[in-house]
Amino acid sequence: MSREIPADSPSLVVSYDIDDALTPGIMVEVDAELAEELGAFEETALSEAAAAEANQDLAELTRGG
Repeated sequence: MSREIPADSPSLVVSYDIDDALTPGIMVEVDAELAEELGAFEETALSEAAAAEANQDLAELTRGG
């Protein structure tokens, strides 16, 4: 089944050159290795201990303290 793209739709431009990443309207495809180097897979989640500490004030409020 083919799908027609309306004539007034912006065309998608795909590049494999990282230098195009800051150019509006261009999507840059990179391999997993380069994406990791660029920080795409950097873990930013809180640790379980940090999350518990961040919620300590809520626990005190529910206990009436």
